[in-house]
Amino acid sequence: MRGYPPAWRARYGDELLAMVEEDLGGRRPTRRFRLSLVSAGLRERAHEAGMIGAGPSAAGPVRAGSLVILCAWAAFVLAGASFSKVAEHFARAVPVASRTLPQDAFTAVAALGVSAAVLVALGALIALPSFVRFVRAGGWPSVRGHVHRAIGLSVLMAAGLVPLSVWAHHLDTVQRNGGDAAYAAVIGAWSLVVAATLAQWTAAGVAAARRITFSPALLRLESLMAVIVAGAMLAITAATALWWAAMAHDAPWFLTGTASVGSHHPSPFDVQLVATLALMTVAVLTAAYGVYRIVRFRARLGVT
Repeated sequence: MRGYPPAWRARYGDELLAMVEEDLGGRRPTRRFRLSLVSAGLRERAHEAGMIGAGPSAAGPVRAGSLVILCAWAAFVLAGASFSKVAEHFARAVPVASRTLPQDAFTAVAALGVSAAVLVALGALIALPSFVRFVRAGGWPSVRGHVHRAIGLSVLMAAGLVPLSVWAHHLDTVQRNGGDAAYAAVIGAWSLVVAATLAQWTAAGVAAARRITFSPALLRLESLMAVIVAGAMLAITAATALWWAAMAHDAPWFLTGTASVGSHHPSPFDVQLVATLALMTVAVLTAAYGVYRIVRFRARLGVT
């Protein structure tokens, strides 16, 4: 039953339970039966959130599409941080004559990433007055838990930053890049805290944006910026792939973890880079669904 939205349970929950009891006739529900109930509940949640179906107005699908892109962007930020680590000091490994293409690709990734981040921040700033009105109207309890958890994780993340920086200062380059097992383990744990912090702030933003009231004009502006962010994500993914191709051609030894030629046939394959591009691709595909919902219903804003 928890798979269904609270409002749906309040209205139809008793009828559903009666139907379930009648269908089972005293027997224990099978795993397939439970799964069918859960999947139906999730579909109701998706309908309520505007993720599927037309909905009573265009505002629901457009808002949902924008929030899908926001969630995709949060995952994309993690992929971008991973790429930044992989590409650290890459220019030193590339011959001067071949440096233009990978440098231009890396510059494009950085510029597009900053531009998209500015748009996301601007979208939050534009929505701030609506959020303040929502809080003043008594809506704070509905998002308080999300915000408190996000703040707690942020404090934990910040608390680990200083000692890690001091520790890293006493290590050499090799030790900082996997040579020290203890440092690598702690960095891995701290990275998980960073990811959890980003995810929780995103959840807080989604929870607030689902509840506050946007005017049609404001929602059109927010959705337009979301579409632009999705386009930037696609361009960044393409630029990342181009950087990898250029490095594989001109400096494959760098991808093996060395800054100079280390073998006659170095492999251009890098596990972290593969995972990074895979996460970017998943985020782009997710954002594309958000764009589809926006484009399909945006023209109806203010009409229905």
